[in-house]
Amino acid sequence: MAASNKVPENLNYLSNISFRLTIDDSPNITWFCQVVNIPGVTIDALEIPTPHATVPFGGSKVQFEELNIRFIVDEHMKNWMEIYDRIIAMGMAEGHEKFKKQQEKGMHPRGGAFSTIVISILTSSMNPQMEFHFYDAFPISVSALEFDSSVADTEYFTASASFRYTNYEIKNLLNN
Repeated sequence: MAASNKVPENLNYLSNISFRLTIDDSPNITWFCQVVNIPGVTIDALEIPTPHATVPFGGSKVQFEELNIRFIVDEHMKNWMEIYDRIIAMGMAEGHEKFKKQQEKGMHPRGGAFSTIVISILTSSMNPQMEFHFYDAFPISVSALEFDSSVADTEYFTASASFRYTNYEIKNLLNN
């Protein structure tokens, strides 16, 4: 039988609302996260010239796109402050008080500003089926919050944050 005639085992579609974000040292973001991306991956192509054509080969340098999230800011701004504090601590000198506090929080050799981020992809029954683990992740930006008393209706703040990381790994929890 041809492969194109075989019916897939699972005919359910992947839903864009079936996810959960967990950041080791930012628990207040988990319940307010609205948007997260699975970053793309690229590899450089090496081009080898031959007398008749240039032949491309897979390179050895993998590049990961940034991990971006968007979340609703809670009333006490705890989730926004979790990201802000980590960015400030990384930018301060080693002896600075915020740097020391972040370093005390985590056991990472480079300090507490680095963590593991996990994106769990859920099935149509809302059970975890796959996890993306982002290692040595750290925030590189958090968006501004603009207060405006001239708006007619109450609008709740959302903020965006971007993270860099060393690597990410995909774990299939259902072995399918």
